[in-house]
Amino acid sequence: MEDIDRGIAADEMALFGTASSVPTTPLFRFPYFESTPEVLDILTSRSIVVVGADLWASDWNLMTPEQELKLITDRVRAAGKGIILFHDTKAQTAAMLPDFLRFLRDNQYRVVHMVTAAPNKEKQPNVVPSAELPGH
Repeated sequence: MEDIDRGIAADEMALFGTASSVPTTPLFRFPYFESTPEVLDILTSRSIVVVGADLWASDWNLMTPEQELKLITDRVRAAGKGIILFHDTKAQTAAMLPDFLRFLRDNQYRVVHMVTAAPNKEKQPNVVPSAELPGH
């Protein structure tokens, strides 16, 4: 938990100039996707949402920006959508990212901003307005 708190504090410092153990954007990805039930419970108790990835750019492997672009565009075409894991510390990823964003735009994909849902203190029943019911 100390590593997680240091990471959150570093992110907050970089984004807002003030270190905090309470994340402004409470999203977390486990390094190597390795988690434990105990840490998951702690993150949940702190309202931190754990996210994963659907597609990997495999950018931990040495390759040219062109090779990485082909690899990830092939994966996106096959999957059609998903959360993509890129590492911002990889020069090849930074170099190919403008071309990848053009690929997404040119092929009508959308980049979306992930946010967590506001806590729902009272569970509301699923109600469909009568105008949307079949036959009405």
